[in-house]
Amino acid sequence: MKPFSETASDARAKASELAEKTAENARLTAEAAKARIQDGYGRARAATEDLAHKASEQASIAREAAGEVYEKGKVQAKRANSKLKDVAEKQPMALVAGAVAIGALLGSLLPKGRKDD
Repeated sequence: MKPFSETASDARAKASELAEKTAENARLTAEAAKARIQDGYGRARAATEDLAHKASEQASIAREAAGEVYEKGKVQAKRANSKLKDVAEKQPMALVAGAVAIGALLGSLLPKGRKDD
């Protein structure tokens, strides 16, 4: 049988070796976790930048479309105003008759007043 001092020394050496292996495993696990976190952060950042770029492009397209619609609306409003002026000058009675007809139509669409029971 081995002397107690040798057995204690062997146990100390094995414990030290086990502690070193455990520390190394912990370091490797931490490094792997750090790499995964950095990779995830990089992918999230790239996706966010891509979404921001796409949103900016869509906003620009929407602004252009709104500007075009606004310009078309202005042209149509000017055309309608011009036609209304022509009708008012050439056929004022037809304009008055049209206004009366529209008023009558709107009046017929209004709800009737309540009758007291």
